Amino acid sequence: MKMPSPPSRRYFFIGGICLLLAFWSAAAYTQPRVVAIGDVHGAYPEFVRILQRTGLIDANRHWIGGSATLVQLGDVVDRGKEGPACLDLLMDLERQAAKARGRVIPLLGNHEVMNIMGDLRYVPPEMWRSFATDRSEKVRDRAYQDYLKFLSADRNHVLAAASADPESERKKWMEDHPPGFFEYRDAFGPDGKYGRWLRQHPAIVQIGGGVFVHAGLNPSLQFRDVAELAAGVRKELAAFDSLWQALSEKQVIWRYMRFNEALDRLTEEAARMESHEGGGDPETLAQIKTLLGLRSWLCVSSDGPLWYRGLAVDPEETLVSGVQTMLERLKAQYLVVGHTVQANSQIGQRFDHRVFLIDTGMNGEAFGGTASALQIEGGRFTAYYANRDPIILISRRPICNFQEFPAGYSWSCFFALSEA
Repeated sequence: MKMPSPPSRRYFFIGGICLLLAFWSAAAYTQPRVVAIGDVHGAYPEFVRILQRTGLIDANRHWIGGSATLVQLGDVVDRGKEGPACLDLLMDLERQAAKARGRVIPLLGNHEVMNIMGDLRYVPPEMWRSFATDRSEKVRDRAYQDYLKFLSADRNHVLAAASADPESERKKWMEDHPPGFFEYRDAFGPDGKYGRWLRQHPAIVQIGGGVFVHAGLNPSLQFRDVAELAAGVRKELAAFDSLWQALSEKQVIWRYMRFNEALDRLTEEAARMESHEGGGDPETLAQIKTLLGLRSWLCVSSDGPLWYRGLAVDPEETLVSGVQTMLERLKAQYLVVGHTVQANSQIGQRFDHRVFLIDTGMNGEAFGGTASALQIEGGRFTAYYANRDPIILISRRPICNFQEFPAGYSWSCFFALSEA
């Protein structure tokens, strides 16, 4: 009887490559654990509690997570009164984890960017007082004199009109800029304690098969990969800082203006410059128009990664194809997002476990929710809560098949989902 011919070397080579790919898939499956925590909004005790609940810190708030990775999805500040304390804790843990070969990756949320840009609508009044010192009155007096110089420098500006009651005007200005206001603004400036640190961190990160971002990714957004998107946000923040400084030095805006005040001032100035023959200084006008176009920037746009809510609220059938295509392009299996508070205060999932929603309203005073975390380890996704037992949401187990065909052999590896 004639024996079948042995497979050629070519098939053994192809089979070896497939086997390597299978090992690589298994390696990804066994990556060290990742813990993702959503919006904190100044809820310091709750933040500490969930970090302890997941075994990342001890009773003294020291890192005990070993080689684990903590991803905090942004919105640490605003609404709650202890945002800076939460930032301080993250800064400490970032250093401690690195020494233990772990990682702490704080991402930018829309509220971090709002503070960087001077949009202070959600800063609680207590915050100013916490930044006040025994020098704050002198700081305010100097700032007021600087503001008056700014007004007097532009006789064409409506704000420069003399007040009928200077003392009343000064009193109102002081009420709008309480003790600690300027110290807070400086702290989030390019050279400030928090501003400098925040500007060093990304808006999005990819770890293995997961993409972590504050608000979400619009499948219609044009970008090549996570690195390009992160670089785009970083570039925009640098551009904002540069434009704000340039226009402040030209006294077009005052450097401590709130965001909306500055936009109103720039709109007025652009109209004034364009109404005159020649349009004024072309460079200044171009800078003004660039800053006025900020609403379309990645870091501010409602379709950008810091504001987009579609993955949490839009009908799945309208986005599912785009989500799948986007994940395939990014070579990712799932997205983890915050920003949109879950009504039931529980970590949710959409798009057949491709999108995990982890903002559960940690700041109870503001949202009535609870602290939570999503742990990803060994292909298992587990929801941790400060006030209840952990819940296994899903398991992804690798399945590898070896098949013989007339032309040779084939290996295939994929992840099967199993409900908990």
